[in-house]
Amino acid sequence: MMRILSYITFAAAAIYGGYWFVGSNAVENASVQWFEDRRSEGWVAEYETLETVGFPSRFDTTITNLTMADPDTGVAWSTPDFQILALSYRPNRIIAQWPETQTISTPYQTITATNTGMRASAVFEADTQLGLDRSSMTMDVFALASTLGWSVKMESAQLATRQTVGLANTYDIAFNAVDFAPSAGLTVGGALPETFDDFRLDATVGFDAPWDRAAIETKRPQPQSITLKTAKAKWGDLDLNIAGDLTVDAVGRVSGQITIRAENWRDMLAIAVASGAVPADIAPTVEGALALLAGASGNSSSIDAPITFKRGRMSIGFLPLGEAPRLIIR
Repeated sequence: MMRILSYITFAAAAIYGGYWFVGSNAVENASVQWFEDRRSEGWVAEYETLETVGFPSRFDTTITNLTMADPDTGVAWSTPDFQILALSYRPNRIIAQWPETQTISTPYQTITATNTGMRASAVFEADTQLGLDRSSMTMDVFALASTLGWSVKMESAQLATRQTVGLANTYDIAFNAVDFAPSAGLTVGGALPETFDDFRLDATVGFDAPWDRAAIETKRPQPQSITLKTAKAKWGDLDLNIAGDLTVDAVGRVSGQITIRAENWRDMLAIAVASGAVPADIAPTVEGALALLAGASGNSSSIDAPITFKRGRMSIGFLPLGEAPRLIIR
């Protein structure tokens, strides 16, 4: 009996070892082929080493000195290493791990991202398209610094997504940042604290296509509908809350309405001017119109008014604000 059990154990181990060897080679070969396919499409897709290890229970792939650049958008990403970790018996559930420093470049700026810990877990549908079912990302001591001069930093942040039940190509998205600190020049002469007291978002976004492997390989899905349940930023005496529903057309123009509630709006306007979001030459006109809106609400320091978007143009109350930014994911 012991000899039979030994044979069975040995056979099971051999079968599993063979499965891991075949599976790890398949994972590694598929990764190499993916980069070759991107290069054949005109991408920059370079790395120094690509290796899958983790016997007996994991398929852990590490890529070093990675550089990716999409020729259609001009967006590039480079990092000294990147890891994709998975259990060998659940390959559609992965953990991605980033290094402490990485660089994102666009045609307009280069952004350096730093952190002390950045990882994400994701569950994909078990088919060849690998549609995203849900994900969760954590970032510790995360910071962004742009060549345009702006920077942000947060002690920690969490981002979570999941497919919205009953709606195709639609995702619930939640974001929360702890001790979010914007560029120092936006603190209104030091009148505001260095970090936000509250900075969070809760929304449902519908896209024109699913977030799957094609979203990286061919074209990013574009937003079509946005239900903004909560967008909140509290910074000292400044308190901003936004909620509403928007639709987005094929060229990124926004229609719909959101409600904005702003406490101490004059300081917010000063920040918008300092950041360049509102041109300084029209700031007095904007301030005058906002003062009228605030007066109508009965409190000169607060605004509670809808922002209306119509075919890409926006207005707050009776004040036209001009063309709205187009929502396009590159």
